[in-house]
Amino acid sequence: MSESASPQRWGEEHMIDLGAVGEAGPEPEPAPSQPRRFLRIPNAALAYAAIAIALAAAVVTVVKWSPLHRPLAESTVTGFLEAVHDGDVEAALAFTDQRDAEGPYLVPEALDARWEITRVAQVAYTDTGDGKATAEVYAEIEGPDHALIGTRYHVAIDRGHAEIEGAMIEHEAYGSFDYLDLNGVKLELDLEQGPVYILLLPGYYEFYPDLPSTMEFEDDGAMMVLGSKFLQIESGVLDEWMPSPWVVVSQEGEDAVNAALREFYDGCAADPTVEGCPFKFPEDPARELALAPGAQWQVAVYPEVRSERLWYEHGAGFGLESSLPGEAQVQVEITEDGQTRTALVSCPIRVNGLYAAFDFEVGFSIDAGYEMFEDHCRSLVEV
Repeated sequence: MSESASPQRWGEEHMIDLGAVGEAGPEPEPAPSQPRRFLRIPNAALAYAAIAIALAAAVVTVVKWSPLHRPLAESTVTGFLEAVHDGDVEAALAFTDQRDAEGPYLVPEALDARWEITRVAQVAYTDTGDGKATAEVYAEIEGPDHALIGTRYHVAIDRGHAEIEGAMIEHEAYGSFDYLDLNGVKLELDLEQGPVYILLLPGYYEFYPDLPSTMEFEDDGAMMVLGSKFLQIESGVLDEWMPSPWVVVSQEGEDAVNAALREFYDGCAADPTVEGCPFKFPEDPARELALAPGAQWQVAVYPEVRSERLWYEHGAGFGLESSLPGEAQVQVEITEDGQTRTALVSCPIRVNGLYAAFDFEVGFSIDAGYEMFEDHCRSLVEV
């Protein structure tokens, strides 16, 4: 073999990067991840879970708004009204500072359940310290014909015990007769003994429920009571004074009165000496009057009375006054200046000073009242 030197590669540069010695090579790319597998829940299970969540939310809501979680003052007023509606007077008064109150209308018989509680809400609260507080509770009830009445009750709270202050207010009792009748419970009234005051629990009250068809109420015959307020149901008038039940004679009663008056004047014509009969001659110093032989009074026109003019007075009845005067005629002998002559005279009839006292069995009587009634002709006119 030849020992000649190996050929040189002139013109070529051989670069050696010493800094690259010992460096790690590039990281290998990670292997692709396996796809995730999610747990599949059947649709029915999801539906049951949704229902369970909804029920849990509903339970929370019910607990939050349950009557068991009402403010103490609000629960006290609610209990008071519910006891009255149920006719339990003793239980109702136990919610108030008037638990020992007595009166003719603080009895179950005086309560009428024709009303409902529509709203009870605490609207004010003041913490006075030492476990004591005061609160205001608005209450509203509804009676017949959608009659709504509301009031605010003041409630005192003392270490977990609450009572309504002044739940009932005393009011003067007014009656159309010599007694007051509310829901069938009667209270005798004597005007000579002074006014009578009563306490009323909340609810619906009807004046004189047994009022006969011969009489009727001029305005309202029923009211709603709540706290210190009164609501007349028909007119809608709200007041802090107990309304007076104005009673007048109905058309049926008016017809009966006029029929009785006609019968009364027919009796007068037959016997002018009957008490209250107006067929007596007036005094006349210038002449003398006497019935002609065999003559008798005849009622030519009967007087008429109208119901709006009939007002009841205690112990007497409805005062009768004429809306249309009547007329009676009779043959008389007139002696004047020593001469006697016969003439037909007319006597006007006006109803004045008589009273019709009605009873509760569709009956009545007509009597003279306290004032002077006309018991003779005011004037005589020759016809």
